[in-house]
Amino acid sequence: MGSQLELLEAEALKLSAGDRAALAQLLLSSLDEDTGIEEAWDIETARRIEDIENGVVQLIPLSDALAKVRAALK
Repeated sequence: MGSQLELLEAEALKLSAGDRAALAQLLLSSLDEDTGIEEAWDIETARRIEDIENGVVQLIPLSDALAKVRAALK
């Protein structure tokens, strides 16, 4: 009989591509040593969305942003 890892691998390969991708993401994220990073990004994302919705910040079109970057690089 194979090892537990080989059994898990065989079962995982029976999953759909989407389910395998989700499982891979879950396994990779479990390796992150600093779990606080995800929470910090969630908080920052929520803050930025709130700033946009409340008009605290003004969005600019991507084409304008890229034009400014290109001009700065010249």
